Amino acid sequence: MNHIRNYLIAFMGNVTFTYFIFAEGTLNKPLMFATLMLLLMMGMDIIKSRTTHSLN
Repeated sequence: MNHIRNYLIAFMGNVTFTYFIFAEGTLNKPLMFATLMLLLMMGMDIIKSRTTHSLN
């Protein structure tokens, strides 16, 4: 549940900041950018969790 909350906060932050960066008045580009960033973050977390090794 903690990961979902972090993903949601990051997604909302990305939408907010890219809305002000693109400044077109539409949500098309900010939503696309935020969705791609969300997929990138989730993919990196999945890959990192699969390749975690310990010496125990």
